[in-house]
Amino acid sequence: MSALTDAYRLAGLQFTTVHTSPERLEITAETNEHSAACPQCGQVSQRVHGYYWRHPQDLPCGEKAVQVNLRVRRFLCLNPRCSKHTFSAFSSDLPAFSRRTTRVGTVLAKLGFGMGAERAALTSRILHISISPDTVLRLMKTQPLPNTWTPRVLGVDDWAIRKGQTYGTILIDLEKHQVIDVLKDRSTTVLRDWLKAHPGIEIITRDRASDYSRAVTDAAPKALQIADRWHLLCNLSGLVREWILRERTKWKEVIGIVKSQLREPENPSKAGRKTGEGRRQQYREVMLLGKTGGTYKEIAAQTGVPYATVRWWLRGDGSPDDRRPLTEPHRDKIKMCWTAGVDSSLEILRQLKEMGYTGSVDPVRRMLYHLDLEQGLQGRSVPARQRAHRRDFNTTALTRLLTMPKSFLADKDQQFMTLVCAGDKEIAAGYTLVQRFRNMFLNLSVDNKMNLQSWLSEAAQSTIVELRQFAASVERDFGAISAALTMHWSNAQTEGQVNKLKLTKRRHFGRASFELLRRCVLLA
Repeated sequence: MSALTDAYRLAGLQFTTVHTSPERLEITAETNEHSAACPQCGQVSQRVHGYYWRHPQDLPCGEKAVQVNLRVRRFLCLNPRCSKHTFSAFSSDLPAFSRRTTRVGTVLAKLGFGMGAERAALTSRILHISISPDTVLRLMKTQPLPNTWTPRVLGVDDWAIRKGQTYGTILIDLEKHQVIDVLKDRSTTVLRDWLKAHPGIEIITRDRASDYSRAVTDAAPKALQIADRWHLLCNLSGLVREWILRERTKWKEVIGIVKSQLREPENPSKAGRKTGEGRRQQYREVMLLGKTGGTYKEIAAQTGVPYATVRWWLRGDGSPDDRRPLTEPHRDKIKMCWTAGVDSSLEILRQLKEMGYTGSVDPVRRMLYHLDLEQGLQGRSVPARQRAHRRDFNTTALTRLLTMPKSFLADKDQQFMTLVCAGDKEIAAGYTLVQRFRNMFLNLSVDNKMNLQSWLSEAAQSTIVELRQFAASVERDFGAISAALTMHWSNAQTEGQVNKLKLTKRRHFGRASFELLRRCVLLA
């Protein structure tokens, strides 16, 4: 209680009485100033005109709400020409017409910045403060913005105000790990004006957008520009993917040959699925090994029977004759559905069960897959839908193998890439150039600048169109890219702040205005 009394005394108030109830703490106080300046004309007056009462709410004390019954003096203006005849002296701790003290408003605004107005209004009930979400929003909008400063290392990136429609710019002090400002546009003009108003920046990290590059070049020509390494790797993966898709026929041919070379001879003891007497023989072997005390895993490895089937048999849940493959009528029905354009294996399974089929969906999926491979669009009344899984050719997986450093790959993947490169000279040359560029990211050193120059000269002479185009774009932004390969600064921290901004947008259900979002980012 003494600490609370001292706080009110420092605010220029004088205690008179304190009344305590089980739910509330009521403090009666009065202002102790003997003179005040007129807010209209500025003349100081000591003449008291009268008094009136205010009942602001303050921060809770323990588990009790605090309400202040404040007796305020009203002074008489002594200037006969002033239009304001009487006035009251208001302090920064208790603004005019406010129903709560300034520190209560600050706490509620911070709750709103951290969790949104709706959640802040609910949480305030725990603090014994009654407030609506709309009032929390008003408090958030009235909080003063911090002063911007000029950083030494600046991070620049864009963020979506409305995805695909309007974008803004976020500016980060990479040394202080703090957001400096949020701009409403990502154009060259907006960033140029901000940089001219904050001269003295030494290093600027950015993505490869041409608007940001022009703005930095015009407004801060002495600043060192650093391109974002993550975007460079994305550009590299993109060109490799375009190369694979353009030369799809060649890649399929080479990979088909490599897969035939790597295909292991079939182990008779682990030959695929068996039917009839062969499956019953497997069942007898599994049951015999089960009596000797072997584990499911050991029996599956020894007999070649799937682990789930071994467990199913040894538990007595089934027999080898329970497995019923697709009969000829079932196959005819699947082919009829496929010809009619029905791609859903679950829908076909439902129709097969009406015919008495008791198997799983896997045989249906396998037959649909082979029908697509063998016949394509021929004999089909509805165009085939593109399937997500193609076992013969996977562009995404092949892109990863080409762009991943060879030392990071497993032994079988390294062997696969060696055989692919041995099958075609152009592929081998392109893979070598891609790996050389990728390996410069593993060790950031001064030597990478010379390595990049030699790489550009070789890539410009490549027979692969995508590599030549990529080399030309790197040449245009050589200074920023060479700095990215020699210095540790990057835009990774800026991307993290953009993710936090997205979380703030979701917290306000995507309905917050730009000014409110800006305050949430700068004041949270």
